[in-house]
Amino acid sequence: MAIKTPIYSLLTAFMLISCAPSETAERPALESVARAGGDTVVATVSGTQVFATDVDLAAQEQGLIEEGLSLPKTDPRYRDVLEELIDQRLLALDAEATGLNTERDAKIRLAAARERILSNIRVERYIAEVVNETSIRRMYEEQSKLVARGDEVRARHILVADEVFARTLLKKIQEGGDFAALAKDISIDTGSAEGGGDLGYFTQDMLNGRFTEPVFAASKGDLIGPVKSEFGWHIAEILDRRAAKQPNFETLRPKIVNFMTFDAIQDLLVQLRDGAEVVVSDNIAPATPEDEQTEPLNDE
Repeated sequence: MAIKTPIYSLLTAFMLISCAPSETAERPALESVARAGGDTVVATVSGTQVFATDVDLAAQEQGLIEEGLSLPKTDPRYRDVLEELIDQRLLALDAEATGLNTERDAKIRLAAARERILSNIRVERYIAEVVNETSIRRMYEEQSKLVARGDEVRARHILVADEVFARTLLKKIQEGGDFAALAKDISIDTGSAEGGGDLGYFTQDMLNGRFTEPVFAASKGDLIGPVKSEFGWHIAEILDRRAAKQPNFETLRPKIVNFMTFDAIQDLLVQLRDGAEVVVSDNIAPATPEDEQTEPLNDE
């Protein structure tokens, strides 16, 4: 699961693109990146190499392909991504050639970009460990056991503003009055009136409790009312009852993944904070020259 960053720009050159490892002459060069065997060079720019993995990673950052997939050369978007990387490489090399990479502002921004990318990679790896098909399925099964939705009821109702009128209406229906026709003509619930008052199937937690409590206590075919809620007075007829269907795995999977991903990130941050010393100064002062790192990008 890729964690998107806002760093698809010139700054990505710092992490995404490498120079030819055989480069020996003194010249500005981007950070060398060890390549896995079989990586294909798709372009050379002033003696440096752009690899197929660079194109794929850029395509993933732009949301063109999913993480782990490759953008085929036959894809009409492939050449656009490659041209962007070539332009990016040229600009980055020129920035180094003119000494921009030695400026304080550039070092700060490059260090910030590196930190964001590394933190995102750490999150991605942790999520891959804890949010997988096994854990997602386990969460679904556990929640399915815990969430017993009970029965579903299909009912229709007529909503009126006055209790006396509601009692008269109930008597009329009991004597053979057409429920659906009366709902269309009388009910102030305009959302259901056109359908003859039909509310469809619902569980007890889906509608107002003052209405659903007597409805779910009744049996199929029963007429109930008047029932008072904050909306008025209801006359209802129970059309059907059935066991509530549990949402299937594929329906709930995206929600489970989102929940588990958020939970995993929070757990990781709690672990890291528990193992670290974090002090926030009440009086934040400007950094002195001695406090600044002169080479914040050097991994060696």
